[in-house]
Amino acid sequence: MVKRIHRVTTIVARIEQVDPLVKLFHLQDPEGWELPPFTAGAHIDIHLPSGLIRQYSLSGNPACDDTYTIAVQREEDGRGGSRELHDALHVGDELLVSLPRNTFPILDDAPVTMIAGGIGITPFLSALPGLIAMDRPFKLHYCASSRDKASFAAMLEQMDLGSRLQLHISEGGQRLDLAQVVSELESEEHLYCCGPTRMLNAVEDTAGSLGARLHVEHFGVAAGADPAYEVLLARSGEVVPVAPGQTMLQALRAADVHVPASCEGGVCLDCKCRWLEGTPIHRELTMTKKDREEWITPCVSGSASERLTLDL
Repeated sequence: MVKRIHRVTTIVARIEQVDPLVKLFHLQDPEGWELPPFTAGAHIDIHLPSGLIRQYSLSGNPACDDTYTIAVQREEDGRGGSRELHDALHVGDELLVSLPRNTFPILDDAPVTMIAGGIGITPFLSALPGLIAMDRPFKLHYCASSRDKASFAAMLEQMDLGSRLQLHISEGGQRLDLAQVVSELESEEHLYCCGPTRMLNAVEDTAGSLGARLHVEHFGVAAGADPAYEVLLARSGEVVPVAPGQTMLQALRAADVHVPASCEGGVCLDCKCRWLEGTPIHRELTMTKKDREEWITPCVSGSASERLTLDL
């Protein structure tokens, strides 16, 4: 039987400070071997020394088979992963990563328009080398509230993309006209968007008629501050209290209830479990309406009822 490898040991070969808040981490095999291949739009799980697991888009050229590059924006009010990467990781440190997965594949055989908001530029950085090399038609709209928040603007401008690159800086009065972008799409063109939830919601509202030609990539959301409620575990009968401001997952962990979890941002669905009774508040970003009738993600979701029953 062939042994399947699900995680890869890498070392931090180089760290680049893009701006005060963003760093590029270049990861390589400790012995210089090729890394498992990836395609444009793919991401990996980063297993941090503290035990946290976080997902980051691969931002390097897929043709460079010896390096995984991730861009990490420091989030002071985040859940700790970006701060650990910025503060505790150094060149030469070992880092366990997953095999690349691609839930946001970016086509290279059809015209594409890409819309990136802030750090949402990262999955598109892996697509540009191939699109340019094959001379494929594309447009890239890079949006930020200010020039200093457009971390990769200088890098993109150095690529000499010409009219294929459009910068939209809000404070400079250069806001993206989303309706115009959608109206100018060709009949076979695909639209991709990665950025803040507010942007993605606007894109989905405006371009929903594109159907399978619309692709969005979510980063994750913070849990809401729900009032106190209880979680009833149907299999054991145990009642777990959830305090105001505490996530359901945190409460379950405090009660020694094991629930697998990875991103803890409502994206990967590793923690999803069946709910049986009550009124859940769904905050994940990737389940369908039908899925929500059966499943809930305790990492970010909550309860509008005083008690929520889970199939645990």
